[in-house]
Amino acid sequence: MKKDMTNGKEWKLILLFTLPIMAGNLLQQLYNTIDGVIVGNFAGETAFAGVGTCQPLTFLFLALAMGLSVGVGIVISQFFGAGKNEQLGVAIDTALLLLGACGLALSILAVAIAPFMLRVVLSVPQAVLPFAVRYFRLYALGLFFQFIYNGIAATLRGFGDSKAILYFLMIATVLNTGLDLLFVVVFGWGVAGAAVATVIAQIGCASTSYIYLRRKLPFSKGGEHWNGGIASTMAKLGLPIAAQQSIVAFGNGSMQRLVNGFGATTPGVIAAFGAGVRLDSFIHVPIMGFQSGLASFTGQNIGAGKLDRVKRGLRVSLLMSMSTTIVMSLLLYTFATPVVTLFGLTDNALSIGVEQVRYLTMFFWMFSGYMTLGGLLQGSGDTLVQSATTLTALIMRILSGYLAVEFGLLGYNAAWVTTPIGWGFAIAISYTRFFTGGWKKKAVAGRLRR
Repeated sequence: MKKDMTNGKEWKLILLFTLPIMAGNLLQQLYNTIDGVIVGNFAGETAFAGVGTCQPLTFLFLALAMGLSVGVGIVISQFFGAGKNEQLGVAIDTALLLLGACGLALSILAVAIAPFMLRVVLSVPQAVLPFAVRYFRLYALGLFFQFIYNGIAATLRGFGDSKAILYFLMIATVLNTGLDLLFVVVFGWGVAGAAVATVIAQIGCASTSYIYLRRKLPFSKGGEHWNGGIASTMAKLGLPIAAQQSIVAFGNGSMQRLVNGFGATTPGVIAAFGAGVRLDSFIHVPIMGFQSGLASFTGQNIGAGKLDRVKRGLRVSLLMSMSTTIVMSLLLYTFATPVVTLFGLTDNALSIGVEQVRYLTMFFWMFSGYMTLGGLLQGSGDTLVQSATTLTALIMRILSGYLAVEFGLLGYNAAWVTTPIGWGFAIAISYTRFFTGGWKKKAVAGRLRR
């Protein structure tokens, strides 16, 4: 169902739209976490470390898919808000062709470069490397379907339909869990079983969402399925976000490499870092949900010329996101030990994992503050500034982390202790942009060629 967010109470529209997104994000995190829990408990700590050390690479390709789909969502939501229904059909077809081509090309590339990226770029220890290469190469076979799904999800969000996305992710999560248990526990396939289960789940999710899209939303009926102007605009808007998220992935890879460097001297640190990243990502759920909700709300209201509603939407989104984040942080801090234990970690790995989780829970309110405003910048089309904000935060995190290790101020914990430094810089840049008003001039609905 389409949802018009240009009229009505801002907090209610954003919350009702965001709740299914948060539920979907939660399912995605469960989707990733279940792999880790099953592998850690039934294939061993080294196998789990192999899966965990692939996280920067899996995030890199997911980031490219999500970044490009942001351009799709901006165009769709602003067309919808401006009432340009005649252009929606060709825009949807164009988006899927664009995302599908990118996904296929990157799938081939990922399979080819996996050993180099893991051995040279991430410096994965030799004991862990075979598990990591096996997992990532199989995982990469599903990238085409991952890109298609993200294009469909962005289209549905642009129309205000966030509930359907939740249902598709429920299908994928149930399928992935069942296949994980079958392939890893029953068949004993180890990391290969976890990767194959993920690919099959991605195929199921992309297929069901495509069928729904074809039946519920307008497609081009006049024979035009590709529009170069629309594709160019989607790419122009999405590439800065894709670049931004790719840089984040490389930044995560830099911190993973830093942790991998302590693998030989600090037993369990690689597995602990992988578990900590998965658990911290659960607090990302409400933050990213409200960001997505505010982005769609902003896109529709800017398309309709209602800037006052955009500002009110930001205020209520910040309040809801920050409150939820603080509550979840307190819960994770309190129950850090038992949840880290779920991954099958013991002794030193367990202690390091708990240390990481508890430290970051004290600072996630900062992440909430700058990511929520990022939704406004994204929905307005001000993606270059959003990308610059993220890049600055990442550079500061990496520099401070590596310098702290180089000068002996920190050890393996530099991978997370320096994270709030980057968030602080991001807050300063993004809020300066908001208060100076440059984002108001970025609307694209009126500038796209027919």
